[in-house]
Amino acid sequence: MSDASYETQGPSFVTEPPSRVEFTNVNGGRVDCTVRGNPLPTVDWLAADGGSITNILGIRHVLGNGTIHFPAFEAEAFRQDVHWAIYKCSAVNSVGAVVSRDVTVRAVVNQRYDPEVQNPSGFPGNNVLMRCNVPSFVRDHVTVTSWLQEPAFNIYPSTLGDGKYHMLPAGELMIINITRSDAQMTYRCRTHHRLTQDTVVSSNVGRVQLTDIRGSMPPIINEKLVYMSARLKDTVVIPCVAYANPTSTNRWYYNRNQREEPIEESSGHYVVRDGSLIIQSVEENDAGSYMCTASNSEGSETLEIRLTVSAPLSVHVQPAIQTVDLGKSAYLTCTASGFPQAALYWLKDGQPLRTGARVRTVSSERISVTSVAREDRGMYQCFVRNEYEMAQGIAELRLGEIAPQLVYRFIEQTMQPGPSVSLKCSAAGNPTPQISWLLDGFPFPQNDRLLIGQYVTVYGDVISHVNITTVKPEDGGEYECIASSRAGDARHSARLNIYGLPYVRPMSPVSAVAGKQLYIKCPVAGYPIESIVWEKGDVKLPTNMRQRVANGTLFIDTVQRSADEGTYTCTARNKHNFTSHRSVEVRVLVPPKITPFSFARDLNVGDRTSVQCVVVTGDLPLTFTWLKDNVPIETVRTLPSSQDAPSGSRGRSPAGPGMDPINVGPKLRGPATMTASGSGHDEASSSSQRKSITIGIHDAFTSALSISTIAPAHNGTYTCRVTNGAATVAHSALLHVNGKRTPLVSFYTPCSGILISVLPLLVSVFLFSVFFFITLRDRDRKMRETNAFSAKYNDIVFRNTEHPAGAHRDANGDAPRDADGFAPRLVE
Repeated sequence: MSDASYETQGPSFVTEPPSRVEFTNVNGGRVDCTVRGNPLPTVDWLAADGGSITNILGIRHVLGNGTIHFPAFEAEAFRQDVHWAIYKCSAVNSVGAVVSRDVTVRAVVNQRYDPEVQNPSGFPGNNVLMRCNVPSFVRDHVTVTSWLQEPAFNIYPSTLGDGKYHMLPAGELMIINITRSDAQMTYRCRTHHRLTQDTVVSSNVGRVQLTDIRGSMPPIINEKLVYMSARLKDTVVIPCVAYANPTSTNRWYYNRNQREEPIEESSGHYVVRDGSLIIQSVEENDAGSYMCTASNSEGSETLEIRLTVSAPLSVHVQPAIQTVDLGKSAYLTCTASGFPQAALYWLKDGQPLRTGARVRTVSSERISVTSVAREDRGMYQCFVRNEYEMAQGIAELRLGEIAPQLVYRFIEQTMQPGPSVSLKCSAAGNPTPQISWLLDGFPFPQNDRLLIGQYVTVYGDVISHVNITTVKPEDGGEYECIASSRAGDARHSARLNIYGLPYVRPMSPVSAVAGKQLYIKCPVAGYPIESIVWEKGDVKLPTNMRQRVANGTLFIDTVQRSADEGTYTCTARNKHNFTSHRSVEVRVLVPPKITPFSFARDLNVGDRTSVQCVVVTGDLPLTFTWLKDNVPIETVRTLPSSQDAPSGSRGRSPAGPGMDPINVGPKLRGPATMTASGSGHDEASSSSQRKSITIGIHDAFTSALSISTIAPAHNGTYTCRVTNGAATVAHSALLHVNGKRTPLVSFYTPCSGILISVLPLLVSVFLFSVFFFITLRDRDRKMRETNAFSAKYNDIVFRNTEHPAGAHRDANGDAPRDADGFAPRLVE
């Protein structure tokens, strides 16, 4: 598996919970929070104060999949701290932490309600506004959907109304230019509860209270200041109803920069209809203060409407992921859309961003991190909120690859047998390193008293302990911790000395590579040790310049199989002449060596070629891997000896004498070659190219790659990689394919006696050539092929080629014809 599969990724939201969740106690509700990241983040739910929430049996269940479930409950079980509260979803992994926007949970106890219709009063000729009052305990969840003029006339919301009735988007019913007949009508309102889906019609009916007046009266507007809100692209209808005699005339103004600008009655975006102002497809700049002045001969009255316009908030932080080396600078920019934007703030790993000398807010939307340090890695979030909602964006700051560094090391200790001891190593790096342990250069022995523990902190440091209970003399030795990652490794070693007699632990066989250095540390325990001696065949070492012994470790330079393979013994002695010794078997491995090979020059399309990868030295078995442009073609493992090599196909393999073919499908790069078929159409030949490569094993140290039919897509670098127990080596060769004439498609026309042969478009990696051949042939079938042009690297060549007469005659000497008189034939 590649390193990429281990690449860490900070937490982010797949499904972020909404700003508001509402449900009834009858149905219950749920809030989902789905996250992603590598490693998979842990999901936790937080209360408004930042503390984790817990399960409350029958009231609130926090599920393992990141969902909060609120079961249905009786009205008496309502809890304000649970059912009327603010929650946040938190996701944490080793990279960092993120939190969701605030989630306002509202559980509504289901109650019956009865909307009530008001009875508005007015003078003949005035407009009146009839309202449907919904009880406050359900007002946020109930919408007036229509009005019923009894017995069966339904009135629905509209933008302009019908000239007599106009149901406004907010639910009011405006009756225009009332008359005495209007006072005889009765009205009911119809409502819809969006949580229960119930429809309720008012039990009472409303009537217009018509007031007769003989004298004149200036306009009266009951409400002098009205607040309204709208969402972007909504249609807004602002009524202006005044009681006056004679009927007043309404004029509308927009208060822009402390100046009242008159609004024309029909200006496209603004429409004044029946005294009301209609704003179609409201925009952000429509927010502000509007004035309605109702006037007649007796005076005037003014109504002010303050309109706010909002659009859904959306936040993005750029760059979403950036990798910065230690000591460099990083910048994050928060881009928010939607309005209004009341506040913007930053979090890092779920906590308020701490600014200082290195971390600064260049502006509210942009932060800079100079001299990036390890603690700066993690998750950054930008939050934007207003009175309606909240939104957030996420960015991850990664550190460039950092070789492991040991930030804590255990020290050498000397102690008596009996107590317990703990050895600790802590390492940092990017990616997070893994820590392994060795004892005197060998893996730890099986021991129930010895335990290894390892964990990663929230900052990405890895901490590893070796805990030994009731230490004994044989537990002594040189302990080594190794922190490693793909960026490198770091090591630390120190001795643990336990008083006692010398004890040399068993050693597993050691493999050395010919030509390299070998060192073996004598795994001796007990303390104190007076001397350590290495021997081979009862001969004390060193015996030559390539050998040396230092601090109990045997070093052998430039290992040789004939001289250095064998059994070595180390003996430890204390000052009282007590000894202990063990032997270790050393096997010398010889790495493979490949004889250089190359492809033939001047290879053309359609030719054949083969190369052999011969290993002249190296231990068996060998594993051969062939690659094209660093993409594996096939891996073949040989047997330990040539006598055991397969021979079922020897002497008849297309790969060559004595070859065992293995047909493979290489991943060929470049465009597929187009070839002419008998039907005159081009066909991709990538399938045949896959079948044209054969890999075979000649013997235990030879593998061959053969291409039976060279195509342009075979251009590239071919590598033979050989591996044995000692090493992996490789040799590469470049295959260059030249262009070559391909078969022609021939069409015979009996009317003219002309045979036309066409060569289709040939596309390859190296050649971009267009060949078009026209062959004219007289009735005695003597064919002459004329090469119209050939373009190759801007060189133009004209060719004339003789073809045998009658090369394509049928039994009667004529070319067979199709229904149209054409005779397609392939010209060889």
